[in-house]
Amino acid sequence: MQGITRDNRPSKPSDAGWRVRLMKDGKFVADRHFRDLAYHGRSRAKRAAQCYRDDMATEHQIQFTQTVHTDLALQRHAAGLTQAAIASMLSVSPGLVSKWEKGGHIPAAARSLFQAAVQGELVGDAPSLAGADIRRIRAEVLGWTQTQLADALGWAYAAVGYWERGQRRIPGWVQVYMQAIDEGRVSGKQY
Repeated sequence: MQGITRDNRPSKPSDAGWRVRLMKDGKFVADRHFRDLAYHGRSRAKRAAQCYRDDMATEHQIQFTQTVHTDLALQRHAAGLTQAAIASMLSVSPGLVSKWEKGGHIPAAARSLFQAAVQGELVGDAPSLAGADIRRIRAEVLGWTQTQLADALGWAYAAVGYWERGQRRIPGWVQVYMQAIDEGRVSGKQY
């Protein structure tokens, strides 16, 4: 929701609610907090925040950007999944899923992993692969060089070497992708 965020207030839960913030020309034209208790519930406070946001947007002639429904978003909606559910399956943040859905750069490997997730082919807990596992899957299962894997993942060549030597933490979605390839759930043949 553009202009509205959830404010849980962990230090004082009774003040939890929704925050409306709108900017125009680099200045806040709306900055108001809608407490759940004051509006007799979370959904009513959210509705009040939405009405206030819409009124302020009209008053200050603020145009919201339209949501772009890319093929990834449409696939996720068709599967009945939320961004948070996909993010959990891929071991990424919901924000990254949102970025991918809005047309942000998505590596070929992440795209195939996303499609496997919406088709229900990814199951189980997040894997914890070691560098030796990444090297084995890359070399034996895929038959790829480090450069080919780096290109598929959208990472620098050096990163793959660091992961394989255990010098850097392997990103969650890369572990999920490599595990899915090892189990035959995703094909590495994108080229």
